Amino acid sequence: MENPENKNPKSGKSPRNQYVSAEQLIAKMKVAFTNAKQPEIFAGLATVGITETQLDSYLTEITNLEQLNQRQIQEYGEQYAATDIFNQKKEAINATYTRHRNLAKIIFKGDRQANTTLGIDDGRKQAYAAWYQQVNNFYSQILANPDFKTKAASVNIDDAAISAQQTALQEVSSLKESQKKEFGEAQKATDIRDAALDSLYPKYTQLVAFAKVLFPDDQTLEKLGIIVKRKGNLL
Repeated sequence: MENPENKNPKSGKSPRNQYVSAEQLIAKMKVAFTNAKQPEIFAGLATVGITETQLDSYLTEITNLEQLNQRQIQEYGEQYAATDIFNQKKEAINATYTRHRNLAKIIFKGDRQANTTLGIDDGRKQAYAAWYQQVNNFYSQILANPDFKTKAASVNIDDAAISAQQTALQEVSSLKESQKKEFGEAQKATDIRDAALDSLYPKYTQLVAFAKVLFPDDQTLEKLGIIVKRKGNLL
């Protein structure tokens, strides 16, 4: 059941029903404003001050909303694509790092300095920033210590392998920034669309409220997209 008292969980100020998707609500409002212009319906609405100019302006807002909604969907698609690319790169780096770390555990077994410096004894980090520092430290410390470097090379953790990982780390850092940028743009597109939706929604609910009084138990309500229950109870 539609409840105009529901609040937007994000802003706390939206009067619209948060259980109905933006796409559904835009479609419902478009039907109502479009069919409200039908002569037999408009004649009744005109008695309570609804004008054709108002309905035309509402439909213009609907067109704008449809465009804003398409932009929001596009932005989220780009965000998801950026996230997928980032995750794939991170997983590839992590797979190689895991293998190198396990080899390092073997060749540096009992070497407290190596285990501490390379972070071999530390738990695996999950959060991106901590993970990045852990992986970057592992390779940087090997390069900085000739003894570490010699032992690591014996199990093919050589200059080429380390360089490849460090280059990949630079790439994943850039991908993370792109992901954050896309997230921000998607959120901004959502905020803009929701603001436009919240602006138009009260005009829609007013029209619906008038219609329920003007056209009781009438199929006219269904033309406006208002569902009529049996015995005249309205959703």
